[in-house]
Amino acid sequence: MPIEIRELIIKTEIVSLNTKYSSGIKEKELSILKKQVLEECKRLISEKNQENSYKR
Repeated sequence: MPIEIRELIIKTEIVSLNTKYSSGIKEKELSILKKQVLEECKRLISEKNQENSYKR
């Protein structure tokens, strides 16, 4: 009786660069991004509250 064996091996290697030397987001860019996200959240919450304010 023939036997068939199938095997798949996936090898993954994750390499991280040191954060000091990586070309990531700079502090100023991160601060601007945080402000944009905060303003967008405030706007959405305000719009949602305005929609629900008359529904009592």
